[in-house]
Amino acid sequence: MTTEPGDRAWVLHHYPYGDTSLIVELFTRTQGRLGVLAKGARRARSALARIEAGRPLWVRWLGRGELPVLAQAEELGPFLPLNPLQNLSLFYVNELLLRLTQRRDPFPDLFQVYEETIGALRSEPGEGWYLRRFERRLLENLGWAPDLARCVECGRSPDAASSERWLYQAARGVFCPAHASDAAVPIEAAALAWLRGAMQTRNTPVWNSSLRRCLEQELLIHLGGRPLESRRLLTAYLRRTQPAMTIQKREEHSE
Repeated sequence: MTTEPGDRAWVLHHYPYGDTSLIVELFTRTQGRLGVLAKGARRARSALARIEAGRPLWVRWLGRGELPVLAQAEELGPFLPLNPLQNLSLFYVNELLLRLTQRRDPFPDLFQVYEETIGALRSEPGEGWYLRRFERRLLENLGWAPDLARCVECGRSPDAASSERWLYQAARGVFCPAHASDAAVPIEAAALAWLRGAMQTRNTPVWNSSLRRCLEQELLIHLGGRPLESRRLLTAYLRRTQPAMTIQKREEHSE
């Protein structure tokens, strides 16, 4: 049985297998998504007992089949507990990878974006810009991202310095104000410029709603119309907590 030399990985999901083992879905740097069998991982004293989402690992596995055996999993740095919002954001990006990627399809650039996203959700849990960046980069890596640089009808480019509102249609692209399209989402020209750029810094808060709606519609097409459980839970959580968070910020500002 062949032993792989090892790779950096993140746990996306795991579920029981037999009485003592787990099947673990990993996102690895060189192999992409990889399913492995972690034998005995559910035993309390197992070296694999602490496998869970949000832990960076160095892993080695045996075999080249559909479900190789996990031979080693070492933590890369301390595990930092996540709050509810961070956990839901992590669940969301992991569910996207599980639903939209295939096993053994490597995406080294997306792996780096994933690690940056985990870092951002730890340091800026109340912000959503890093989720929008991950969504767009995921679509780009899978070859599904529409062209945002010019109007589908006339070829005109959006001016990031203008206050124009363009229109975004999933699976087609963007339309200038002169070429409105049915079932399109209004979006600011400056927001389009951010979305097709590096996206390394947070976007303007007023763009949040339009960016989220555009990318949600785009992803839903490739999800076969089946919504994500993580998005439902994340939306419900934000609806419950945002009024309280707004009041707290106002009180802090008044002090």
